[in-house]
Amino acid sequence: MKIVELSNTQFDEFANMHPLSSYCETSKYALVMTDYGYSYDYIGMIDDQNRIVAATLVLTKKIKGNIKYGYSPKGFLVNYYSKDMLRAFISLLTDHYKHQDFVFIKFNPEIIIGETSIFNKLIMNYNGNVRIIDELKAFNIKRRLELKEFDLMMPRFNAYIDLKKFNIFDINRQFRKKVKHGITRGMSLTLGSAKDINILYGFTKNKSRRPISYLRNMYNVFSRDNSIDLVFIKLDFQQYLNNIRKKYELEQIINDNWNRLLQLNPGDRRYVQRKMNSDREMESLKSKIIYATDELKKHPEVIIAGALVVKHRNRVSIIASGYSDEYSKENPNHFLHYAIFERYKPYFSYCDIGGVTGTYDETSAFQGLNNFKIKFGSKIYEYIGEFDLICNERTFKKLIKTSFIEDEFNRD
Repeated sequence: MKIVELSNTQFDEFANMHPLSSYCETSKYALVMTDYGYSYDYIGMIDDQNRIVAATLVLTKKIKGNIKYGYSPKGFLVNYYSKDMLRAFISLLTDHYKHQDFVFIKFNPEIIIGETSIFNKLIMNYNGNVRIIDELKAFNIKRRLELKEFDLMMPRFNAYIDLKKFNIFDINRQFRKKVKHGITRGMSLTLGSAKDINILYGFTKNKSRRPISYLRNMYNVFSRDNSIDLVFIKLDFQQYLNNIRKKYELEQIINDNWNRLLQLNPGDRRYVQRKMNSDREMESLKSKIIYATDELKKHPEVIIAGALVVKHRNRVSIIASGYSDEYSKENPNHFLHYAIFERYKPYFSYCDIGGVTGTYDETSAFQGLNNFKIKFGSKIYEYIGEFDLICNERTFKKLIKTSFIEDEFNRD
């Protein structure tokens, strides 16, 4: 076995076939990350027949002088179930980067150690992959512990929708009503282009640290082979007005019926209450007709939510999403996610809807985010975590004593 540098084609071909394949372990993602001060290597391990048996993208950045660190996002791509293979790769990788003045290489493979969902009361069921943590620690690899929620480079807990099984009737009842509300309001999904990135950024800039350059670079690089979509939710006020008018006309018939029954049965409390409920509904619908009419005069349609969706192998990943605060009462985020699931389920198996905290009650500062993802019926996977492969123990300990590690990898 020996370590070799791979071309981007060699790396992509191997990575795309690996069970741990991810959009982060691609030459496209490497190119995006150059905008954040990283250079990169494609490293492979070959056997005696010159076959690539393991590989990784290593993003590299200087710390001071010639001293550097590496980061393998969602890597390494190696057989973690083969101790000999794992030992060989880690040993060769350590030697390779030690001689290039690297202090450590951070990595966070997508190895699932547990899963849960709202259907089993969010109790995590763990599997045999937990043992890999101890095996990695035996190779002078340190597992980084979370000091606070979302403290790692990538979330340790992630929510996934099984697109092949997704059905609106299986999700939270309140969420169903909000999605149907969106349909009634004339919402629909439409695609954007590079010139529309600024619209998405307007929705995300106050809710995420990612600058517009990240969104733009992701779209420009990944769109070269059609592996990313910029999707928007459009609210059509003419359709909105038509639908509300129809509801008003139907409610008028119901209201007239209660009125007739009251005339035949004056003072009947059941009919009085139902007539009052119908009156309130008609007033509500009337105010919505006025609202939709006024909005239609200003603009026939408006974009109220959007997302960047990466397409990789059998899954899609929502890597950025947001909505207009002005139209938040229309629940655009609920319809956005529903529309994404419906759009991609004929072609993909899973949708990665992003991280959750692993603490699912009111003690979490991210309770709202957790509940949103959980109530869509997602399955929560716990990954193995984040690790540092130490290349220079002495310098690594010095960095721990300084604020470098904290400052460089702070996820706030």
